[in-house]
Amino acid sequence: MDLHAKLTRVITSAKILFIVPGYAETKMADIATHANLAVGTLYSLFRSKDDLLKFVFASTLDPTIIDHVQTLPVTPLSDDKLVTHTAEIYQQATHQLHKLTTNYPTDARFSAMLDYLFANFHQYGAYFLILERNPQMSPALLKLYKHYRQQLYTDVAQLLATLVASGEVRYLSHPENDALLIIDQIFWWSAHKQYDSFDHQTNHFDQQQMKNCVIQQLTASYT
Repeated sequence: MDLHAKLTRVITSAKILFIVPGYAETKMADIATHANLAVGTLYSLFRSKDDLLKFVFASTLDPTIIDHVQTLPVTPLSDDKLVTHTAEIYQQATHQLHKLTTNYPTDARFSAMLDYLFANFHQYGAYFLILERNPQMSPALLKLYKHYRQQLYTDVAQLLATLVASGEVRYLSHPENDALLIIDQIFWWSAHKQYDSFDHQTNHFDQQQMKNCVIQQLTASYT
């Protein structure tokens, strides 16, 4: 097995276990077993569970960093750099959402917003859930996430109000409530269902098909 495959397997297993049962409850041996690797192999990749956690976060923000690992054990980002990089990613994601009103033609913006939310939660959902399930782990990262999540609710509510005004979606008396509903529904199917729903280990489904189903449902409800 090449290095890329090993790192990918470890990261996938760490994401799952850091969410359920949680970071504190998970041992390096648990991750090795889940990844079907020897414990010694895991420690040859990462010096500690904390180093692995930081790499999980960093590789979620930028999946290409796995391709650039050249020396082992992996040297993770420092706490300060991880916080800075996370803040930058949130800013970029927010800017991307704001551009939906200008980058897409009328009657395509609602669909573009749904695609944006699915893509956002598909990439960053595990990062978000690790922070939610382990709130004492990194106060700085948790604070950033809370601010970003609140900003996301606000921005989607404002975008919905814009779409109402242009006639692209039906009248909404309280767009802020619809923003909560839409975001939380998409987050459920993009992240919670995969990682921490009570039946996530046994209830498998085609993510693309479910995405199409949810988009079809929301589109029929709002347009």
